[in-house]
Amino acid sequence: MKKWWISLKDKVWLRPAMYSLLAVGLAAAVGYFDIYYGGTIRDMPAIFYTEIDLAQSILTALITALLTMTTFTFSTIMVVLTTYASQYSPKTIKNFITDPLTLRVLGVFMGGFIYSTLSMLFMRDSFSEDPVIAGVVGVLIAIICLIFFAIFIHHVATEIQASRLVERLANDTDEVTEYYFQFMQKENVSLEHTGENWHPGETFYQVPAHRYGYVQYVDLDQLAKKAAEHEVKIELNVPLGEYVHKATPLLTVYVRPERLPEVRDLPLTDSFLIGNERDVRQDPVFAIQKMVEIALRAISPGINDPNTANDSIRHIGRLLGNMSQFPVRPILMTDQQGQGIVKITLPTFRDILYKTFFQLRHYGKEDVSVLTAMLESIAFAGENAPRQHLKDLRDIASYVIEEASLAQMPAMDREWINQKLQAVERITDRGEI
Repeated sequence: MKKWWISLKDKVWLRPAMYSLLAVGLAAAVGYFDIYYGGTIRDMPAIFYTEIDLAQSILTALITALLTMTTFTFSTIMVVLTTYASQYSPKTIKNFITDPLTLRVLGVFMGGFIYSTLSMLFMRDSFSEDPVIAGVVGVLIAIICLIFFAIFIHHVATEIQASRLVERLANDTDEVTEYYFQFMQKENVSLEHTGENWHPGETFYQVPAHRYGYVQYVDLDQLAKKAAEHEVKIELNVPLGEYVHKATPLLTVYVRPERLPEVRDLPLTDSFLIGNERDVRQDPVFAIQKMVEIALRAISPGINDPNTANDSIRHIGRLLGNMSQFPVRPILMTDQQGQGIVKITLPTFRDILYKTFFQLRHYGKEDVSVLTAMLESIAFAGENAPRQHLKDLRDIASYVIEEASLAQMPAMDREWINQKLQAVERITDRGEI
């Protein structure tokens, strides 16, 4: 159920469909009131009702206006999506198209159009002697739509800026790191202690993926529940965000030999959500990769916007500092006796550092501002990193400038880079444990 709801929330049509259903209900309620209680409407203040001819005129104008506004909104969305794909990264398109405010505005316009159309349908000439409230409700909906239209224009003008997009992506990365920090606080979650709480046994079988694509989400609670019910131990073989095919072993299931035939066909892949693109919910590497792609696009010759790249790289340094707090040992979900039943291994901090900087290093090695931004980012990460990761940060700093032609740079450029290198050395010179 949880996996189904997460998949449903990603559908672009969900929020507009909900507003459309609300509009159908509102139109039905207003129509019912006008038809069966039209004679009592005159007891209300005159501002709350109109004659049927005026109501039809209002709703006709509203239908035309809302259809125009909906078309304009859809066109604006397509322009923003084109900008995101061409100037930032195709992977950032989802950040705007699934934005709650964008879908809410589209839903309000669609709902207003549906209400006006159905209200016109419910009106009959036989009720022309009685006033109706449908026109007044239509006017209120028109005012609401105008308010949302103004909000949408402001939202687009703000969100199309690179700095706002970088900030939103940074917030997404904060959410995925916070997800793992909160996950570690659960009572049935602990770190693996060698020889103490993980005894998988020698009998096992592997569960292949049920389709090809990227591992977007894993319902770990459901896996732990199935492991406890069927007395098995489950180990995840692939990290979240990995591309898999039908022969890829997703899980290794350890079981007592006598119970192997009984549990062989457990539907464990039901806990996996596999799709055509990566998802940021449980994938910290992908969360960083989006920001890396914005920086790469910004330093490309076609765009040539190194300041945007440097801003994104500096944000990455803060996020890497948070990710350095991830546990080094595998994570275990335990049963009531404290024994591990599900084992998850997060990407190592060294791997995250390499996947973050290996492209930036290649394409930014000739730009002094990008090189210094990367060194600043590493220094930012070192301020929050535990001691066991300081060597990895020193290594990645050396890796970043390894192929930079420092000897051919002007003296002031070399001096500036050396200052940043010294800052990295000071921060990472706290010793190791």
